[in-house]
Amino acid sequence: MTTAGTSQPAETPDLYGAYPRLSDDQLEALAAHGRRRRVQAGEVLVREGERAEEFLVILRGKILVITSYGTDDARVIRVHGPRRFLGEFLGELGLLEGQVSFFTVVAGQPSEILAVPLDVLRDVLQRDIALGDLIVRAYFLRRSMLIGLEAGFRIIGSRYCPDSRRLREFAARNRLPRRFIDLEQDGEAEKVLHNAGLANRGLRPGRSHRMIATTADAAARLLPPCRSQIAPRKLPDATAGPVSHACSATCFRRRW
Repeated sequence: MTTAGTSQPAETPDLYGAYPRLSDDQLEALAAHGRRRRVQAGEVLVREGERAEEFLVILRGKILVITSYGTDDARVIRVHGPRRFLGEFLGELGLLEGQVSFFTVVAGQPSEILAVPLDVLRDVLQRDIALGDLIVRAYFLRRSMLIGLEAGFRIIGSRYCPDSRRLREFAARNRLPRRFIDLEQDGEAEKVLHNAGLANRGLRPGRSHRMIATTADAAARLLPPCRSQIAPRKLPDATAGPVSHACSATCFRRRW
């Protein structure tokens, strides 16, 4: 891992086989249903907190995968290319499940990608079992790696708070990448609250706060519509980008 400010970060090795390259035949099959697109350095291809509509394959250049993009906490967690760029595909499990992205994808230099609409991709995968197995296996590995990196959204609260515990259980059940910030014991709690714009909203270690959100709110933000229809429970607010509230535990992602 490197910081987002590092110039020309080195390509990230594939230690676990989570980033295989597509074969020439597989690339040709996808190219018949997609379009080639040139992108400029600094162009955002996928934005954290938004649902992607395309399956992206790298054809040329360097692509950066960044968490907390545009904030002081930004970090590069993956660099694609230039040595292994041809045939590497982007995304992770959430792409196939209709979830929002847990990271931002940015072109590190002038590059070329192949973009295939997701509905078209699903049809291709129905016919090509080998390609489907390759992509799905890679995406499951990448989701596990994201959870291990504590990427994705943050849950802020007390480990002793039942509402914080419910939100953590909700994230665990749905295998959502997250990081828990304990207000009583985490030394970074004050910094995280300040960066999130919550430092002056009454959310402080050792303080109690009113609950103003439900698990339905959290599910609507994090899961596709078909999986977000769950029975409401009282939970701390899920804060996303410009929307913020004071509460006992806060789930938030930048730019949501």
